[in-house]
Amino acid sequence: MGSLSHSEISHNIKYNTLNGIFATMGMNLVTPFISVWAMGLGATNLQIGLISSLPPAVGLVAMLPGAFFVDRFTAKRSITGAFIFFNRLFYVLLALTPILPAHQVWFLVIMNGLMNFPGSISNVAWQSFIAGAIPAQERARAFAQRNRLTHLFGIAVTFLAGQIFRVVPVARHSTLYQIFFVTAFAFALAEVWSHMQMREIVSEVAAGKTKLSTRQTFKAILSARPFLNFCACSLVFHFGWQMGWPLFSIFQVRNLGANETWVSIISVVSGAGSFISFGFWRRLIEKRGNHVALAVAAMGISSTPFFYSISSSLYHLILANALVGMAVAGINLTLFNSLLDAVPEQSRTIYIAAYTMLINISAVIAPMVGIAILDKWNIIAALLVAGAVRLLGTCTFFLRSRKISKVPGQEAAA
Repeated sequence: MGSLSHSEISHNIKYNTLNGIFATMGMNLVTPFISVWAMGLGATNLQIGLISSLPPAVGLVAMLPGAFFVDRFTAKRSITGAFIFFNRLFYVLLALTPILPAHQVWFLVIMNGLMNFPGSISNVAWQSFIAGAIPAQERARAFAQRNRLTHLFGIAVTFLAGQIFRVVPVARHSTLYQIFFVTAFAFALAEVWSHMQMREIVSEVAAGKTKLSTRQTFKAILSARPFLNFCACSLVFHFGWQMGWPLFSIFQVRNLGANETWVSIISVVSGAGSFISFGFWRRLIEKRGNHVALAVAAMGISSTPFFYSISSSLYHLILANALVGMAVAGINLTLFNSLLDAVPEQSRTIYIAAYTMLINISAVIAPMVGIAILDKWNIIAALLVAGAVRLLGTCTFFLRSRKISKVPGQEAAA
């Protein structure tokens, strides 16, 4: 298999950054506001929990069949672009919610879940594609640049959306959501275009080797100890991370009285924290490696539920989310890179799908566990339990980091 030239790599980094900008601008007109819109339509705690847990449940159904389907393509750019398009097409379907005579909340919840059928496949396909489009030695720099600029544009879009919500009467907010979601689809078209501009190496099975069968692939996965170790650490951490997702929206809106403007302010502050910290994370990765930076970033993520549990006003959440945004920047850079470090090149798509499927299983269960604790006790108890599980996951990352540090050169294999 050949390799990309320096100019082709630079070309890919440029369009990968543009792709991230358009994707984030679209998602930031949709994702921060779905739970708020649902609560405005009268959603129950169960429905809010399903907004977090239904998408990964749908992803479980799509993940492995989709991964084996994508893995059949030696050239992955086009098939990845197609799945991105079908995923973003659901923005338009979500915009239809206000015109329904009944069951608007359930339509919103179900469409948000079904959107992840093509979405989960596109994520796995994109991760496999980008691993070949940008070499490992360039990823820290490339994704630091991409994430810094995507956060900058994402902050601008979210802030503008919040200000528009502030000046538009509440009675017109449903129409505003429709406009935002259709606009998000327009950004998605630009996202697909920029993705299709990237260049790839068409992978071929090396001479004398054949593609592994499904049974052989699963056997290889179960014997790949560095990959399994990473999966175990990430699973514990993600369970605590995902427990908090519906809790934060409920706490902001129902406990502290946040509206769409406040939700946008909190998102902007978190994005600003991420934006200013990407340089720090890139330097830490280059100096200490992904495994150390990942453990440090996970510690920051673990603090979020504890910050929320002691917050008595929305102003407190501004400071908390500035700090949390810095940690999220580190997670965004290190978690993906650590995954790519842990998977072999052969059957990469299947390994990524297996990992993502495992995390999706957690994402189905964890938010509902958080909601169950909320219903049985209270929001503070639920936040503290989520924080404790996150800390446990952080400890596993630190233990993994120490193990890797003791074996020179192991990071690339772990």
